[in-house]
Amino acid sequence: MGTQPVPFAQGSLFGEADAIGYGAGQVYDEMVTGQGRLRPHWQTFMSTLGPLDADLMAVRWEEARRLLHQNGVTYNIYGDPKGMERPWPLDMMPLLLPAHEWKAIESGLIQRASLLNAILTDLYGPQTLTRYGRLPPAVIHADPGFRRAVHGIRVPNDVHLHYYAADLARAPDGRWWVLSDRTQAPSGSGYALENRAVMAKVLPDSFRHCQVERLAPFFDTFKDTLLSISPRRDRTRVVLLTPGPYNETYFEHVYIARYLGITLVEGADLTVRDRQVFMKTLSGLEPVDVILRRLDADFADPLELRADSSLGVAGLIEAVRAGTVVVANALGSGLMESMAIKSSLPTLCRHLLGEELRLPGVASWWCGNDAERAYVLDHLGGLVIKPAFPSLSFEPIFGALLSAGEKSALVDKIKRRPWYYVAQEQMALSTAPVWQDGKLQPRPLVLRVFLCATPSGGYMVMPGGLTRVSSEPGRLVVSMQRGGGSKDTWILAARRAEVAPAQARPAIATEPTPAVARPAANDLPSRVADGLYWLGRYAERSESAVRLLRASQSRLTDGNTPGAGAQLRPLLTLLASVGMIPWDMTRVTEAGGRGLRDALYSAVVDPEHPNSLRSQILRLHRTAYSVRDRLSMDMWRVVTTIDRQSQQPRIRLDAAALLLRMDDLMTSLAAVAGLEQESMTRGPGWRFLDIGRRMERALHTVAVMRGIRISALDRQDESMQSASLAVLLELGESVMTYRARYLTTVQRTPVLELLLADETNPRALAFQLAALERHLTALPNHGAGSTGDPTGGALSIVAAARGSLRRAEALRSSEALETLLDTLAMSLPDISNFLAHAYFSHAFARSA
Repeated sequence: MGTQPVPFAQGSLFGEADAIGYGAGQVYDEMVTGQGRLRPHWQTFMSTLGPLDADLMAVRWEEARRLLHQNGVTYNIYGDPKGMERPWPLDMMPLLLPAHEWKAIESGLIQRASLLNAILTDLYGPQTLTRYGRLPPAVIHADPGFRRAVHGIRVPNDVHLHYYAADLARAPDGRWWVLSDRTQAPSGSGYALENRAVMAKVLPDSFRHCQVERLAPFFDTFKDTLLSISPRRDRTRVVLLTPGPYNETYFEHVYIARYLGITLVEGADLTVRDRQVFMKTLSGLEPVDVILRRLDADFADPLELRADSSLGVAGLIEAVRAGTVVVANALGSGLMESMAIKSSLPTLCRHLLGEELRLPGVASWWCGNDAERAYVLDHLGGLVIKPAFPSLSFEPIFGALLSAGEKSALVDKIKRRPWYYVAQEQMALSTAPVWQDGKLQPRPLVLRVFLCATPSGGYMVMPGGLTRVSSEPGRLVVSMQRGGGSKDTWILAARRAEVAPAQARPAIATEPTPAVARPAANDLPSRVADGLYWLGRYAERSESAVRLLRASQSRLTDGNTPGAGAQLRPLLTLLASVGMIPWDMTRVTEAGGRGLRDALYSAVVDPEHPNSLRSQILRLHRTAYSVRDRLSMDMWRVVTTIDRQSQQPRIRLDAAALLLRMDDLMTSLAAVAGLEQESMTRGPGWRFLDIGRRMERALHTVAVMRGIRISALDRQDESMQSASLAVLLELGESVMTYRARYLTTVQRTPVLELLLADETNPRALAFQLAALERHLTALPNHGAGSTGDPTGGALSIVAAARGSLRRAEALRSSEALETLLDTLAMSLPDISNFLAHAYFSHAFARSA
C-alpha cells in the first residue's frame, strides 16, 4: 500500500518555493509561480515525493541509475571519450503538465502534422504551392533536402508523415511555441518510454496518485498503422532500418523494434531484386513490405541519392516506385525540417486547411526573401541566426553576443549566400526543476512531442514526450549532444476515470504484443546470424584466455604449489603461441622475473595489446552490441559487467588483485554460457551462437594439444609429462572428472580419452564435434536447394574428424595423433567458410 498524498495548501509554508530551497529565475517556471508558490498541478506530486532529503534523493537516483545501467540505456555523443557507453542522463524530477493545457497542445500539433503532410503531398506532386506563388520556389529548390528522385511517386493514402515530432518551448507569457519540426526520422520516443519505465519504478506512489496518462496505446496505434500501409495483406513483414550500432540513438532503435515486435535490420541485411525489397535471412530472401526508416533519406539509396552511402539499400527508390514496399516516413519528408519554410506556415495553413495556425512557431525570417533579409540585417542584435536547411549545420549565432566586427562579418556572409540563413526571434526558455548537487535548481527546457498517423487517416499524439534540459543555468541551446539531460513527461488526467487501471493499460509493455508483424522463427537476418556466431566465438575465446592467464599467473606467484615451476613452462609456451606474450618470455620462469610479470599484466588489461584479454572482451562487447536486439536484458547486463570488469584500472593491481579480477571475469563469462543454454529458445539464432562457441572450443583444444606437443609426451621425462598433463586437465576444466573417474595418477592415455574422445565431457573435442553435427543438420534449408546440401562441406569435415577420434590408435600412437591434430588445425576453420557460403551470401532468392 502506498502512502496517501497530503496536498499542499497554497498559503502554507510547504506551498512556498523558498521552503524547498528552490529559487526560480525571472522567466516562466514550470513548477512555481512568479510569487514563488507551487502551481496547483504540482502540489499532489510534491506531497507524495516526501521531504527533499539529500540522502533519500540520492538513494532514489542510485536506483534509477542502476536501472538505466542494467537496461543498457546509452546515448552516443560524437567525440565523447565514453562513446557508446555514455549513460543516459535522466533527472529525478518529471515535467508535469495539466490535462487542459495538454489538450490545447494536442489539438495544435495534430493540425500542424496534417499541414506539413499536405505541403509534402503538394511539393512531391503537382507543386501548385510554388506554381501559384504560395511558396517561393527557391525555398524548395535551394534546399538539399528536396529529393528530386522521389518527385511524382504516390505514397499510400497520401501520407508522407507516418511519424512526426515537434520541439516546443514555453514563452515568458506561458504560451507554447514550436521551435522546430522533426519529419526525417524523429528520435526520442524510445528514450521517453525508458524514462517512463524507470520513473514508474522509482516513484510508484507519485506516479499512481498523479494519475499519469499511459504511453502504450500510442505505440499500439502506430504498430497498427504500419501494418495497414503494407502492399500485402498476408504475412506482412515490417522492419526497422537502422544506420547501425555506432549511431547516436542505436539503443532506441533496438528498444522500439523490440517494443513493436518488428525486425531490426541494417542496409546490408536488405537487397532489391526485380523491384522488390528482400531481407537476407537464413532461409533465403524474404520479401519486405514496410520499412520504418531511422536512416536519413540521403543515405537510403546509393543508386539515386548519395552515391557514397554504405548504409542504405541500392534500388530502394525503384522498389518504392513499383509500389512493392512502403517507407515510413516517406523518402523526402525531411524537407519539412527546413527552417526556411517556417515563416510561410500561417499562410499555407489558411490556404490548405482553411484554418488559422493554432500552435504558432517562433517568429522566423528567411534571408532568401529580400524583404525578410532586410528586416534581419536591421535587427540583427535581437535575433538568433540558424541554418536554413538541416544539411547546413552550424551552431546558432546569438546576435546580441556578437562584437561589432563579428556582426559585420556575419552581415557579409548573409549577403553572399542569403538563402543559407534564417533568423528567429530570441526566446527565453521556461525552466523546470532538476535535482543537482543535493537540491532543486531551475534549468531551461525544450519538450519534444511525438505524433503518429492512424489507420483511419488522422494523427494521434503521444500523451507525454521527451523533455530535455540544459546542462547549465541560462544556457539556451538545449541538446543531448551538448551534455543536456532528460526528464520523463507526465500528462495529468483531468479525472480519475480518464486513466485506465494499471493492469489494463501498463505504463510500458515488457513484451511486444503478438501481431502479424512479429518475425517468424526463420526471419533471422544473415548479418545477425553471423554476429551471433562470432559472439559465441569471442565469448569462448575470452573464457579460454582467462583460464590460460589465470593458470599462468597463479603459478608465477605461488611458489608453494607442487610442480608450479614445471607447469609454468608449457603455460608460457601456450601464451606465446597465441601472441599474448613474447617468445623470449617462455624462458623466464623465476618468481621474481619483472619482465614476465609485466608481460602477463599487459596480456590481461592492456587494450592496445592486440591479443590481450581486454582486447578479446572489447571484441566480445562490440559484437554483442551489434546484435543487441537478439539478446535478453539479463544477457546484455552480464556482457556490460564483463566489459566493466576487464577495463584497465587507474592504478596497477597487485598479483592477488589481478587473480581476483580474473576469477570475477570467469564467473561472469560462465553466466553468459549459462544464459545461452537456459534462457534462449532453440532457434537458428541460438544454434549459430552455440556453433560459434563449439567451433572456438574445438579449435582451442586442438591448439592447446599442439602447443604442449602432446604427441611427444611419451618421450619426455616423468615430471615434465606429469606437469603438461596437469595443465591440460586444468585448462580443460576436467581435473575433478579425471580424479573421480580414474582414481589414479595422471596418465597420458586417460587424459587424451577424456579431453579428445569422450562425447559425454562438455570440454572434450568429441563433444564439440557432435554438437556441431547436430546444429548443422538442424539449420534451415539443410539438405535443400538447387545446389544440394548447403552445409554438406562442413558436415563432411565434422564426420571425418569424429571418425578419426573413434579409432583408438589415434590416441595411442604419437604419429597418428600428430597427424590428426595437424589435419584438424587445417580443416576445422573451413567450417566457417562453408557457413558463410551457405547462409551469408545470397545470390538467388529462395525458391518457392
